[in-house]
Amino acid sequence: MKLILSKSLSATFIGIFSLTALTSCKKIVDVQPRDAVDQTQMYRNVFDADAAVIGVYGKFMNLAKQYVVLNELRADLMDITPNSDSYLRQLSEHNVTSDNPYINPRPFYEVILNCNDVLANFTAMYQQKKLKQDEYNQRYSDIAAIRTWIYLQLGIHFGKIPYVTNPLTHYEDLKVIQNPVLELATSSGSHPLIDTLVNFMESLPYTNDYASSTTLITAVDGYNTSKFFINKNMLLGDLYLWSGQYGKAATAFRKVMDINGPSGNTEQFYNQYKVSSFNNAGVSYSNINNTASLVYSDGWRYLFERGQDNPYNYEWIWMLPFDKNFAPVNPFIDMFYTNYQVAPSQAAIDNWNSQVQHVLVNNQPISSIPGDARGWFTYSVIGGRPVIMKYLYNYMNSGGGIIDPLSKQGKWFLERATTLHLHFAEAANRDNHSKIAYALVNRGLRDAYDSLQPSPWYTDSIGKIYHSYSQSRDVTNQENTLGDLNPTYQFDARQGDAPGYRMPWYRNQGIRARANLFAVKLPATDSVTNVENMIVDESGLELAYEGQRWSDLLRIAIRRNDPNYLADKVYQKLSKSGLSSGAAITARGKLQRGDWFLPFKW
Repeated sequence: MKLILSKSLSATFIGIFSLTALTSCKKIVDVQPRDAVDQTQMYRNVFDADAAVIGVYGKFMNLAKQYVVLNELRADLMDITPNSDSYLRQLSEHNVTSDNPYINPRPFYEVILNCNDVLANFTAMYQQKKLKQDEYNQRYSDIAAIRTWIYLQLGIHFGKIPYVTNPLTHYEDLKVIQNPVLELATSSGSHPLIDTLVNFMESLPYTNDYASSTTLITAVDGYNTSKFFINKNMLLGDLYLWSGQYGKAATAFRKVMDINGPSGNTEQFYNQYKVSSFNNAGVSYSNINNTASLVYSDGWRYLFERGQDNPYNYEWIWMLPFDKNFAPVNPFIDMFYTNYQVAPSQAAIDNWNSQVQHVLVNNQPISSIPGDARGWFTYSVIGGRPVIMKYLYNYMNSGGGIIDPLSKQGKWFLERATTLHLHFAEAANRDNHSKIAYALVNRGLRDAYDSLQPSPWYTDSIGKIYHSYSQSRDVTNQENTLGDLNPTYQFDARQGDAPGYRMPWYRNQGIRARANLFAVKLPATDSVTNVENMIVDESGLELAYEGQRWSDLLRIAIRRNDPNYLADKVYQKLSKSGLSSGAAITARGKLQRGDWFLPFKW
């Protein structure tokens, strides 16, 4: 069988999959130049449709560097280095000129136009009965979601953008046709772009993950493809967060949390997307009396290196690999290490250093350790320079030793379980469920919903953290939120041995507990704002450099109508920077005026 793809689709990513598992005896992909393509040969059956989906993702991977730079360098956790060019400095200091290559919208719209073309052809295939109903629903919804995700990113960075849904022959056609220009948020509080994207996503025929029986879900060339495709409920939840529909956001996120259904009795059921204490993804020490014995070979750090084993499956929701044999080339090795163009900001380092870990023996504290080990795993000091390591662990070890200089394998991290829990917490907090939000971010549901705790949840004390659970006592009315009338917020974390039972969320340990950290102490007069601040601060500690930061800060600033929230974060970064301290006041003034967006130029 022979498939001819249009030039607009990326053939390089197809090499990663090989797609040999999709047919028993023939090579599925044979890419030829555009001038050899007959349109009638491009979309003939479900395998051609699969190749089109993969081609879009191949093109999509070219956005990885722009995505990380725009979302991290414009915010407070990433800084420039002496090697940074003037364009990176512009982004960090918020004085961007229209010729800055990092703000070129063309790569984004090239993927959008690919999506438009593929969507139109999928519809034609379905009408011609070349795709079955479920085949069409799944593939159409996937490509539609990728396009929606890209439009959300464009809105976050440019504010006002052309919204194009019709297929075009050439990118240059965008300059001459009339398209609606949609705005992320207006002064009146409306969200034209977000509302359009929400309505479109709600209209899709399929919002679950690809079914395991789908031909796109396979294991080829050492890669399992199940994590390669966008999670549509995560995207829908994020859109609801932006639009202020917090109950709907929480419901969409909860669908992802409950990916294995409402009940079960397997390791995957108890561990996947639940931030489980059994997931082998926490911070630990090989010698509890020696804080220098921090485990680097497993646990939280290894999440960013490990192959596709159980902890990988339980944590990662969306991740795309860079393979040494296929384009596009991994951009992060050059950016973070070889040319050392960006680095962790001093503000980020200070945030990690301000945390306190604890070591327990028999549920009793034996020592406190200053600092957050997630920071030590996220960056390393190599040759006297702080190097962002999250993206480099498939290329080099923590000490800077290169594993294979000819291999530039790595990953583009997009979404994982803690992203899910932090965004769910943000929605729950705004939907009058602040205690659940606090529990998920700090030390888990069992800890927060046990009446034997010595103090109310919002006045957390050290004594509470070391509470020892007795599994033999009656917890029928403890460790759960089943009294909540809204199913989205019903969590059952009970565990007992007289008789023995394990409820679905009994292993949930909270994001900070997994990092071995004390719970955040909030004022007795707690408010939604205090919890929201805690959530965003924790996101910075947990998800640094994974592309979440600018959107988190911008969303909160817009929601509160408080430009200072964003401006002060950036000011703190620049004022602590040895390279940009003089720009701190200017950048803060600009951001305080709500001047948040980049110039849009074709």
